[in-house]
Amino acid sequence: ESLTASERRIAELASQDLTNREIAQLLFITDRTVEGHLTSVFRKLQLDSRNELSAAVPSRTPVSA
Repeated sequence: ESLTASERRIAELASQDLTNREIAQLLFITDRTVEGHLTSVFRKLQLDSRNELSAAVPSRTPVSA
């Protein structure tokens, strides 16, 4: 299965070592929404840990400080 746009964006941010809370604040969504999208990403890409995200989802847009 392919990732939705929201799943891909959250996965990219998570692969840049942002916490769920930081991602939620950046995208103006709840922590639970971030958790739900990441759960879907892990299932779809068959990943076991957050450390595997950077290899599975190359980041296209760096986060600006």
